[in-house]
Amino acid sequence: MDLKQLRYFTKIAELGNMTRASESLRIAQPALSQQISNLESELGTRLFDRGVYGARLTSSGELLYGHAKSLLRQVQDVREAISEEVQHPTGRVAIGIPGSTAKLLAEPLLRTVLQEGTILLEIVERPSAELIDLVATGKLDLAVVVDAQKRKGARISPLFTEQMCAVLPMEMKKGKASVKLKDIAESPLILPSAPSTIRQRVEAALLDKHLKYRVVSEVSSTDLLIRLVSAGLGWTVLPWSAVMEDAKRFQKVQALPIAGHPLEREIALCASDTYPLSRAAEVIQGYVTTILTQLVDEGGWRGTQLIKPGVAD
Repeated sequence: MDLKQLRYFTKIAELGNMTRASESLRIAQPALSQQISNLESELGTRLFDRGVYGARLTSSGELLYGHAKSLLRQVQDVREAISEEVQHPTGRVAIGIPGSTAKLLAEPLLRTVLQEGTILLEIVERPSAELIDLVATGKLDLAVVVDAQKRKGARISPLFTEQMCAVLPMEMKKGKASVKLKDIAESPLILPSAPSTIRQRVEAALLDKHLKYRVVSEVSSTDLLIRLVSAGLGWTVLPWSAVMEDAKRFQKVQALPIAGHPLEREIALCASDTYPLSRAAEVIQGYVTTILTQLVDEGGWRGTQLIKPGVAD
């Protein structure tokens, strides 16, 4: 007994006529009769009394009809529920976002999720290295990561690169549209505390150019870095996404591109290569990719360039 046979059976029962049922089902009458004959053989009983009046249910047929209608309704309910879940998934999704990226992504992402209203989004702010570990161990569904290193259990999908800029006190701008590495080396530096990929890239660039530099302080908080720069105590180097909000708030710092030797970092999306994404997580992944791509394409994220598929490792 299968669902197709039950569907054929109920249609004959409702129309009371084999010919009309075959027309409605768009199946040849001999094939339809054979399906019903197979069903009767399997059940060991007649389901219809056939005559000039058509096809009438026997007592066994009446019993089967009630169960068949219930089963077919349940199957339809399951199909509709699955279809609804595919179109409007539900559940909880945990995504990790580093602080600087969260300043541009968190608000539009949550706004998009709230428009649907069926997914509960948890946003976890941590350094990229921690986020990759959390994804690999199944504690996060997804993460936006920076300069991610390959790690077992995590799949890294590069999205775009972001240039870093020199952050200096406003009064030291003196009409400059950009600065050079030499200008950075000659200034007192307040850099992110190790381990930091920003710190690594800055120091590597200065050493590559054989430039001597002086670090006057190491700070783990981006907000505090910018506060100290705004107080005129030194320069720092940060991506525009990290500094743009605080630069507007303090109005005492300026972020300038670095000419001649641009420093950049890679933004990627991280998911587990072991645990499959739920349908809700797949939807969030799509939202994140769309929002970040639009920010880059429309100039809402300064100093960025999309990575073409296949270009990055």
